[in-house]
Amino acid sequence: MKTKSFVTGLIFCVSLFTVQITLAGADAAKTMAGILMNLNHYPTDAEKETLKKLVSDSATSEADKTVATAMINLEHSATADDKKKLSKVMSDDSVTGPTRVLAEIVHNLSHKPSAADKEKLKEIMK
Repeated sequence: MKTKSFVTGLIFCVSLFTVQITLAGADAAKTMAGILMNLNHYPTDAEKETLKKLVSDSATSEADKTVATAMINLEHSATADDKKKLSKVMSDDSVTGPTRVLAEIVHNLSHKPSAADKEKLKEIMK
């Protein structure tokens, strides 16, 4: 009986941890999508601080950290180094769809997101 209770408790704890990681990833994507929706050449200082918090958060995936870092470094478009890193995120099948879309948008960005990009961002923000 004790073993059954222990296993049930362990499964519950693992489930909570998994949900927390999933929610953290979804929140990171939504946060970045919101920043990109209103982007004009580069993020504001306040938006950069928000992105820096995502990068320093242990719950943020490495792919999301790559996108957030590229956004911090934006000056009308992504840097050449960030574009290389974003390309890896875009081609990694293990990365979630929203993060891959964000990587593509930032990779191809020229001053601000296109109308088509904004439609994709709206979907991510839902």
